[in-house]
Amino acid sequence: MPYVIGALLVLCLGLWLATVVIGIVAWLFPLFVVFGSSWAFVSTCLVLAGRGTAQAQLVTPNDVVNGTAGLRKPKGPFPHDWAWPGYLAAQWRRDLIASWQNGLGFIARGWQWGLNYGTGSKLRFASIGLTVLIWSGVTLGSLLGAAEVLVIGAVVLGIGWLGRGSLVGLLRGYDFVVRRLRKASGSCPVCYHVMAVPAYRCDGCQVVHHDIRPGALGAASRTCGCGAKLPTTVLRASKRLEALCQRCDRPLRGGSGAVTDIRVPVFGPVSAGKTRLVHAGLVTLRDRAAAEGVVLDFVDGASKQAFEHGEQLITTGGDTTKTPAGQLPAAITVRFTRGGSAKARDQALVHLFDAAGEFYLDRDDNSELEFLDHAGGLVLVVDPFAIGWVRDQLGGALESRLAQAHPSSGDPDQVYQVTARRLRDFGVQTERRALAVTVVKADLLTDLPWAADLCAGAVREWLNTAGLDNLVLAAERDFAEVRYFVVSSVTGTRPGHRLTPAEPFRWLMGRGGFALGRDEKPTTEAV
Repeated sequence: MPYVIGALLVLCLGLWLATVVIGIVAWLFPLFVVFGSSWAFVSTCLVLAGRGTAQAQLVTPNDVVNGTAGLRKPKGPFPHDWAWPGYLAAQWRRDLIASWQNGLGFIARGWQWGLNYGTGSKLRFASIGLTVLIWSGVTLGSLLGAAEVLVIGAVVLGIGWLGRGSLVGLLRGYDFVVRRLRKASGSCPVCYHVMAVPAYRCDGCQVVHHDIRPGALGAASRTCGCGAKLPTTVLRASKRLEALCQRCDRPLRGGSGAVTDIRVPVFGPVSAGKTRLVHAGLVTLRDRAAAEGVVLDFVDGASKQAFEHGEQLITTGGDTTKTPAGQLPAAITVRFTRGGSAKARDQALVHLFDAAGEFYLDRDDNSELEFLDHAGGLVLVVDPFAIGWVRDQLGGALESRLAQAHPSSGDPDQVYQVTARRLRDFGVQTERRALAVTVVKADLLTDLPWAADLCAGAVREWLNTAGLDNLVLAAERDFAEVRYFVVSSVTGTRPGHRLTPAEPFRWLMGRGGFALGRDEKPTTEAV
């Protein structure tokens, strides 16, 4: 009987102790929940601080280039640039995963330690009971805390994404609109590729960045993989970084992509006077620009050398060397700046292309002249002394005039048809472009009565009379606007001369976004 009473007393004592423990645990259960909830926030903070058991792997520029950063695949042929991505673009994913793993690992380790504590001893069941009572509260609190962290994180990330997206959209939109209004683009003088956004070379490590615009790699600025801070937007990058061609990686002219870019090919038959027109046109453009407070200078040594050579020929009356056949021309690039301003909006790059006349004799020969495809306007050079009707007028005493003119051997109408067909074959919308039909060598015609209308400015009617009515009709059908000019690359270089060779180029510059003086059209006709 005493044993039974002892057993009952022990049982009652055990039940009382269990009740007390359960009561205490129940009373402390909210604290366990709070502890677990707090740990969810602590775990997140540890991950963000780079501490904790599970640390987030840093998204590096190598991840960006290799496509392992979780960024959207870029459009175009190039991978993402070698730069640090913005936190809101990539790193947040890895931090979220690491935070989850850190919190989950802590809870799992607590369950594992409590359930295994006292294995093989009388404390095992007590440990299991306490673990279930205590750690279930911690686990519940952790889950609630994780949910709160997710909600808060989603709100913070959402606000961040909204702000970042707004900034990126604002900067991109401003950059695009300003450059569009300026008619700015990047033109490669070597491979003739034209791009809206040039590539840029980092001034720290010389790595090429193919898309400098605001985006996943930075909004207001980006950090190159070498640590150098680079500007975003083409307008800002063009002031500091070296611009490169997206196709051949060769350097572009200074200011490319941010300043008005005007491309003017000059085409015509062999020995029609194209090269002399370019030289004389640049010399007279410089003088005309200077009279209006506009400075003409150069952004590369080759263009400056070509200009100085041409200026010497024009001022001394020397003979122009024929452009080598079969050799693709490099652009002669000049920069016009209003009032010496350093602002990109007051500048323009003008690229003149002068290919040998042999390129325009056959459709297959000019397939490589890609600069024709990207020109806003073209100059067709017409040598009047190559026209049969003019030759018929130069009989007798005037026959020596023909030899003096060194007439071209090609037919201007044939050259035009071959070139126009080439443009159509390459998908060029000529109906959106302009054509300056320019009759040259007018100084040899001013004393001839049958050329009086031509020298007075009635170029279109004179061409019809001279038998080039088919050329006139085709040009006005193909192009959005055609103007007719008569110039002299000899006498027209004098200031204020009505036969100035600057007029065709000045007109096309005005259409291209950089007006130089008023368009009075003294010797032209608009169609």
